[in-house]
Amino acid sequence: MSPDDRRQAIVRALVPLLVERGGDVSTREIARAAGIAEGTIFRVFPDKRSLMLAAAEEAINPADGQAAFDEAMAGLTDLRTKVVVAARRVLDRMQMTMSVMMAVRTHLMWDEESQKSDPVKKHFGPPRFVLDAQAQLHRRLTSIFEEHRDELAVEPEVAAVALRSLIFGAHRPELGMAPALSAEQIADLLLSGVTTRGEK
Repeated sequence: MSPDDRRQAIVRALVPLLVERGGDVSTREIARAAGIAEGTIFRVFPDKRSLMLAAAEEAINPADGQAAFDEAMAGLTDLRTKVVVAARRVLDRMQMTMSVMMAVRTHLMWDEESQKSDPVKKHFGPPRFVLDAQAQLHRRLTSIFEEHRDELAVEPEVAAVALRSLIFGAHRPELGMAPALSAEQIADLLLSGVTTRGEK
């Protein structure tokens, strides 16, 4: 197995472990979940922090994310169906991602890579991979609307922002926000709005 494949296998074994157990997992437990010797971890990752950040990156933006998205959209022609599928996928991913991010939160507080690239300006924002994940999500959601320009009253990029906003606001139990919106409700709100049409 190549180092990249080994790295991916370790990360994919760690993500569900973080969801189940939180951040208090040992490298021994991680190695057992990945089916490898504990020392193998540190032949691929320099330290536990880099391993935890790799797991967070995989959770928020999986390596096969674009391929999985393309597969989910393959054969779909109706805009509402596409929006429902996309919303459901992002909602499901959000729940898992939130669990992983909470588990690794202490490792996310300082973005060393940004500090190295710009030592004068201290960077206290999200790590680069979080920003990259949001940019990729925006591109994927925009692509849904590109083929349906003639059905839209706004540009595809604007529709994508609206969809993303509805999805991200649809289910935030950690903020005490209830009830949640389903993928179907999100699609209906996005495409039809909240008012009746043609009635006085």
